[in-house]
Amino acid sequence: MLYATSLLFGTKIYYTLDIIFDLISMRQSVALLILTFMIVVSAAKKATTTINTSQVSSETAQISQKSAGLCRQVNKAAGLTVQKRPTPNSPKVGTVDPNQQVTLIEGYRNIRGPAGRTWVEIIYPISGFVSRGFPDNETNLIECFEVVSGSGTETYDSLCREIDRKKAPRGLAVRGDASRNSKYRGKVPVNSQLTLIENYRFIRDKNGEKRMWVKISYPLWGFVSAGNLVECK
Repeated sequence: MLYATSLLFGTKIYYTLDIIFDLISMRQSVALLILTFMIVVSAAKKATTTINTSQVSSETAQISQKSAGLCRQVNKAAGLTVQKRPTPNSPKVGTVDPNQQVTLIEGYRNIRGPAGRTWVEIIYPISGFVSRGFPDNETNLIECFEVVSGSGTETYDSLCREIDRKKAPRGLAVRGDASRNSKYRGKVPVNSQLTLIENYRFIRDKNGEKRMWVKISYPLWGFVSAGNLVECK
């Protein structure tokens, strides 16, 4: 009787331990599966992030290239009037100053208007239409100057300018700031060459005149009226 009881008790202990070991084994398997799943998910997220970053960089580069290709600069001393429609009789939307940069609409096309004048649509800094001139003289807008900093592409020639003899036959005054009322620093004769500062930019007249200024480093340091300059030949 005692032997039978001991045998039964031992059997129960054996099955109990077996169940415990099975549970432990199952928990380890579940833990291993969870860990494996977490590793896979983490790797997938990293891959997705890398792909998205690459796509964003590519898209940004494409947008930048498109924007650069649509950039134009006003090449008319009096600036340009922005019209609501491609005709001088349509409502005036605003004006853009000499040497100011504008952005053409994507997929732009030249539009022949009244009297044979050519028009084009812009979206910056004002939305509307500006005249490029006539078919044999479409010079109101020119390609934007490209100045690259620290890339090794900057050259002396790209910063070289001459005075437009027709616009400034007596030469150019050099001022201490972007204003005709600022300190007079000297004069550059009409037959002289000037050098713009690196990373130059066009600056609006500080007195609100329809004039853009640019800073030069040679032959004097100061500001000159940008509308009176042309690229060196």
